Amino acid sequence: MAAPKLSMSSCKTLLVRLPNPVGDVVMTTPLLQVLRRELPDTEIIVAGHAAYADLLAGVDTFDRYMAFPTAPARAAKVANSTPKKPGIRAQSRWLNAAKADVILLLPNSWSSALVARLAGIPTRIGRNAQGRSLLLTHSLPPVGPARAMTGIYLEMLAPLGITVPTAEAAPAARLVASGELDSGLFGGDLPATTRYIGVAPGAAFGPSKIYPLDQLGHAVAEIQAHTKLPALLMGSPAEAELLHLAAAEMKQQKVQVQIAEPGGFANAKNNIQSCDVLLTMDSGARHIAAALGVPQVALYGPTHPGWSAHSLENTTVLRRDDVDCLACHHKICPIDHRCMRWLQASTVAAAVIQILNRGSSHAAQR
Repeated sequence: MAAPKLSMSSCKTLLVRLPNPVGDVVMTTPLLQVLRRELPDTEIIVAGHAAYADLLAGVDTFDRYMAFPTAPARAAKVANSTPKKPGIRAQSRWLNAAKADVILLLPNSWSSALVARLAGIPTRIGRNAQGRSLLLTHSLPPVGPARAMTGIYLEMLAPLGITVPTAEAAPAARLVASGELDSGLFGGDLPATTRYIGVAPGAAFGPSKIYPLDQLGHAVAEIQAHTKLPALLMGSPAEAELLHLAAAEMKQQKVQVQIAEPGGFANAKNNIQSCDVLLTMDSGARHIAAALGVPQVALYGPTHPGWSAHSLENTTVLRRDDVDCLACHHKICPIDHRCMRWLQASTVAAAVIQILNRGSSHAAQR
């Protein structure tokens, strides 16, 4: 039997434990918007990896950010450092410092629920997954079939007694960029310009999400032949080698291209915001672009687009529906990577060119 809805009148502090992937963090922003609107007098604390403080900087839907005392492996790659993740008890002591009355556990891991229980947080809300229901005071059903994570996170409102908005009424994912592009990031031979074709070739998930670089080079060459816009390659510090390989491939195709020096999320947001369109994999870059209002062409193969089906008014999804192993979720393709390789470069180029030809409100605002 489901636990009764809470009375939030006595909740002074609400803690939101962020998920781990970049894109999922972006998809929590509609939840944060509703929480702020419905609980104006409650202190809302967001807790997660240190690097995500910059990702959410400028968002006015919470009161303060609590960063992990040391960064886990995923965040360490972003910060270009290698500290170890703290143990369960160290994490619980860190979480206890928030003195929260309620915690929303957005990760579905057993360890995140155990940490919240050991931290002594009285009300712990999360999904019934990995046998952790005994660690929670309020359990939501398992996630089920593929659907937008924005909506999945909004369902956390129900135990709080807050009406879950419909898909049509839900707020959009939103991030804030400073708009200050660091000119020091751009050496080389690109002319001074505020217009770029953004290209994000990487994906932290694994190589199965990555479009073959030779085909990517042909696609960007065709786009540039039609638009005359320079290409801007971007990615995380962990993707530096991939960016250089992609740039070399494009230069063989006579593409005018430059690499944005990998850095933190403040730079990433500004770089993405500088682009008229972003050609991207199913990655954090796609979600950041969507939350900044930058149109994207997103290439899907091993993962299901249903999980990230938000802000679709600015998104063109490309995938080969005739591949029988779509959405396999293998990090490394065990066969011939047909889900991505069978996406023709000309099809990818045409989708980007179509966006650039029709223009966008984002480009007009810049």
